[in-house]
Amino acid sequence: MSLSVSAGVRRIAVSLGALVVAASVLQGTFGKLRSWYGRQEPLVVARCEIRCWNEDERNLCVKNCLQQGLEKPGSCPTKDISPFTQVCIQSCEKDSQCSGVLKCCQHSCGVTCQTPVNLDFVIGLPNTPREPRVVEGRRKRTVHIEWSSLDEAYTNPAEAKLLYLIEERHHLGKYFNSNLLTDWSACSKSLKKNRLLKHLVKPGRWYQFRVAAINENGTRGYSESSLPFRITASPKPPKAPQNVTVGPLIKFNGTLHALLKWSPPESDLPIQKYKVFWSRRLHGAKALDSVLVHQQILPKDATEFLLQDLQPKSQYFLQVQGFLQYGKERLKGEKSGLVLNTTDFISENDNTLTMNQWNSNKINGLRLLKLMYNRGSLKARLVWKPSTPLSKYTVTCWSNPCDGKMNAFKHFKFVAVTKSAHFDLVDLQFNYRYKVSVKKLIPNGRKATENTFVTFSTPKCSNFKRNYRKLKC
Repeated sequence: MSLSVSAGVRRIAVSLGALVVAASVLQGTFGKLRSWYGRQEPLVVARCEIRCWNEDERNLCVKNCLQQGLEKPGSCPTKDISPFTQVCIQSCEKDSQCSGVLKCCQHSCGVTCQTPVNLDFVIGLPNTPREPRVVEGRRKRTVHIEWSSLDEAYTNPAEAKLLYLIEERHHLGKYFNSNLLTDWSACSKSLKKNRLLKHLVKPGRWYQFRVAAINENGTRGYSESSLPFRITASPKPPKAPQNVTVGPLIKFNGTLHALLKWSPPESDLPIQKYKVFWSRRLHGAKALDSVLVHQQILPKDATEFLLQDLQPKSQYFLQVQGFLQYGKERLKGEKSGLVLNTTDFISENDNTLTMNQWNSNKINGLRLLKLMYNRGSLKARLVWKPSTPLSKYTVTCWSNPCDGKMNAFKHFKFVAVTKSAHFDLVDLQFNYRYKVSVKKLIPNGRKATENTFVTFSTPKCSNFKRNYRKLKC
């Protein structure tokens, strides 16, 4: 290590205690400023951090710095090299709106982001780092990145406040393909010329990294991209789907239907498809009964499946399984399991909806009043004419997304009892169809067999927002 670098290190931390504090602050600051790195130009954010390094209210200082904007080093071109370049599309008002080292300059087609001239000769800027080298760490999913400067004898007075910003891009797949890489995004930063990245890389992905050196005067830009890199561990099959539930049964044309729902499983790679199994035990003379198995393949974004034509007085074993494709290798995930007993359910008349029984108009004047949005909830009021002053009514509600099947309300929501001739429906969802049934309770407390219902649809959130500007969709 040269004398100048040693002197620079001494200027970074006057004492060992100060160096430890600086390192700990660096670790925590990137987490706090991660959202800024996503919204603002990363190099500008890093430069603001350097300028605010010794401020007590660092986050506030960085925020003010970003709002004011910083002029980037270098000079705007004196004449247009090509008035028809892609740069004409990106208009700007200040340098901080331009990506990388580009500056906001006057052009024949307007004020646009352009490559500065003489940037390599600007005094007071750190040199561009060399292409970083990436090595897999000993621990799982860790990588060690290191780089060097084009001029190791860098003696800029601002060296004590030199920050390295690391960016990454990647793509899924067993074989590297530069056309599939994501955009560059900031992933870490360092005071040193190396960095250990933990839990950033994942199996089944190719990565590239680049590094920029920034001080309070600015930067000369990013290094060349590292060689394509992936960790040696192969992706594992996905875990079992989570939060598997089956909704209330719906009776339709003599058979039962139920909605099976789940959440995506933990997985190294995105799920390619799902397979749903439902097995019905057929009772026989022997202790080991036979099993009738059905299965259905679903697309990768599916999280629910309507089980149709289920038989009453039967036991079903339900399973959901995710699949991955890694090159030519197909990875089968773990299966989740759930038992559905239709025998127990059909005795619960309160929860069974017979879809082919229509209303007999025993409740007069049932109608829905205007939908309202109040205190974060979409609401509506049902009203009807009271039968007698002391009557009681049961109100039952089902719902279905507007993109679902028109002849089946899949979701049973609630059953309520009221003495009033009205009922408030709260927490309704946008872009849903609802069916609400009202029945009169007969004197012995049982529900009457006749019912009257009303169906309605709620608008999309974007349409409803026209009258409620504060509504967040």
